Amino acid sequence: MTLAVVTDVAWGDVAVESALCAAAGIDVRLVGSHDERTLAAAVPDADAIMTCFAPVTRAVIEAAPNLRVVARLGVGLDNIDVAVATARGIPVTRVTDYCVDEVATHALAMALALWRRLPGYDAATRQGAWGILPALPVRRLAGSRVAVLGRGAIGREVGRRWQALGVTVTDSVAGADVVMVHLPLDPTTANSVDDRVFDAVRPGALVVNCGRGGLLDLDAALTALDDGRLAGLGLDVYPTEPIPPGHPLLARDDVILSPHVAFYSEGSLLELRERATRSVIDELTKVRDG
Repeated sequence: MTLAVVTDVAWGDVAVESALCAAAGIDVRLVGSHDERTLAAAVPDADAIMTCFAPVTRAVIEAAPNLRVVARLGVGLDNIDVAVATARGIPVTRVTDYCVDEVATHALAMALALWRRLPGYDAATRQGAWGILPALPVRRLAGSRVAVLGRGAIGREVGRRWQALGVTVTDSVAGADVVMVHLPLDPTTANSVDDRVFDAVRPGALVVNCGRGGLLDLDAALTALDDGRLAGLGLDVYPTEPIPPGHPLLARDDVILSPHVAFYSEGSLLELRERATRSVIDELTKVRDG
């Protein structure tokens, strides 16, 4: 039987993928690993590889002599060695625009919660404090400047929503009150949100990254929080995932963290799974039908 190997998923099972593939005569096997050796050992009989976050490296691709398609369960392709696949004539598919609403909503929610100092006021209220706290000043939002880095579908939607709130939206970080990071990750953008950005923004600015963890120089961002160049940080993505236990981020009250779920709603998740699986079925059907 034709086989699709799923490296990893962020939702616990492959029931949706298996049901769709079974109707097309394709078996599905979940590995559940990010380890290169484990994945390479799991794919020698694979006709398709589907991956969520696990790296599909040269070694993994070369371990699959019958491979006909690599499918990303997501938007970006930074965890797939596309050049190696392309050199072998193997198409690489991805699912675009399935979570524009979700990521834009998540990023904006993070930024507004930081702006209104909600984490601090929430903690203070639970501890018995009441009323305005001088240690948690809040500036008026209207008239502020928001830099949106990345003008793909998500970046454009984020900018549209900020404009509806009466702020100036720009692609320049100079004097920005908020920086929203929605760039693709590639060699030109890796660690590009760094001290150059933190030095250029308005003192006490906020940075929200719902793009890719590798876009942000996290050590530099923590230093900027300590010296006042930044007042808050919202992160859904990280250089290492999950966040290692004991990481300095986990002890801070000037950050909002979420576990790489900005893409998620029940609707977006189902759309992602179905579209990615159908792309695999389409490619394998082409091969089967000659």
